[in-house]
Amino acid sequence: MKNILIFLMINSYFLSLAQKNKFATMEPILTDGYYVNLKGDTMRGKVQVNPPFEEDFYKQFYFKDSRAKKPKLFTAQRVLAYGFDGKNFIMINLDQKKIFAERLVTGRLRFYELKYAEKANVSNSLHSAYYIKDTQAEDAELRKLKKLNTKYYKKKLKPFMKDQPEIWADLDKFNFNEQIIISAVIKFNAFYKTGNSN
Repeated sequence: MKNILIFLMINSYFLSLAQKNKFATMEPILTDGYYVNLKGDTMRGKVQVNPPFEEDFYKQFYFKDSRAKKPKLFTAQRVLAYGFDGKNFIMINLDQKKIFAERLVTGRLRFYELKYAEKANVSNSLHSAYYIKDTQAEDAELRKLKKLNTKYYKKKLKPFMKDQPEIWADLDKFNFNEQIIISAVIKFNAFYKTGNSN
């Protein structure tokens, strides 16, 4: 009996070593979605909603059209936007690299979130970076994507909300809250109309 137990322990040890670099992968879960190609055409089909890592949504996605047998990989080099279940990811140029950011608010002011994992972070938790731009600003700098620092975000938001100062004044100076910023941007955008979707 003792020999069988030792044999099983040694066997399971070697089997675990043999599987060291293999990761279990789940069957893709697909839901209705779309992507916009570089020509601006919208393609409808199924988007995979369970990538191996959550930050993959900001780098790439898998899409399956009605004729395909399995999902195909797309990156921001080949696609302008994609979306599913009310989430919309837009291609942005960040530090000379094309990636996707989730568009949280559309309208005159566009508010985006980018999630990423820090390389030195052992816990695999994601961090968020937020970006904003004004699509109708007279100042060309405000039409460019600007990062909001979560510590001093109100100061960064001031030039974007200068046309509606009472909305900006109501924001908390010290506490960054994504939902409150989203509400403020939506409130700001209610004063303006735009037909552009990017």
